[in-house]
Amino acid sequence: MTSSNKEIIRRLWYEELWDKWNLSAADELCSADYQLHLPGVPVPMDRSGTKQVVAMFSASFPDLTHTVDEMIGEGDTLAVRWSVNGTHRGEFQGIPASGSSVKVSGITVHHLRDGKLRETWLVFDTAALLQQIGAAPAGAKV
Repeated sequence: MTSSNKEIIRRLWYEELWDKWNLSAADELCSADYQLHLPGVPVPMDRSGTKQVVAMFSASFPDLTHTVDEMIGEGDTLAVRWSVNGTHRGEFQGIPASGSSVKVSGITVHHLRDGKLRETWLVFDTAALLQQIGAAPAGAKV
C-alpha cells in the first residue's frame, strides 16, 4: 500500500465526498465499474448509487464530519476505522429530524486498482445511529 493510496482515500473519500458533500469527487475517485457494499443492501451500488447514498446522508446530517482513527494497507487494499459526529437535521430513511447529536463508528475496506477505487465494503453501527436519533430503543438490536 503506497502512502499515495492512503492520501487519495483520505482526501477524496472522507474529506471531499463525505465531509464536504462534493459528489463530483466520486467521479474522480471511483472506477467505472465501482461497487459499494452496504449493510442490509442485498446488491452492490454503483458510482451513481453511491452518490445517492452520500446525498441522502448530506440531507439528513449536514454537519457530519469524519475522523479517520486508523488506516491499514496492504497492496491495493486499505482498511479504515473511522468515527463520525453530526446532527440529525433532516429526514433519514423516513425518520423525521430529531435535532439529536450522533456519534457512530465504522470500518470500511477499500480496494483500489490503478489509483482508482474499484470496491468498498462499509459497515457501521446502525443500531447506535437509530438509537441516537430516537428511532430504536436503547439496547435494541438492529
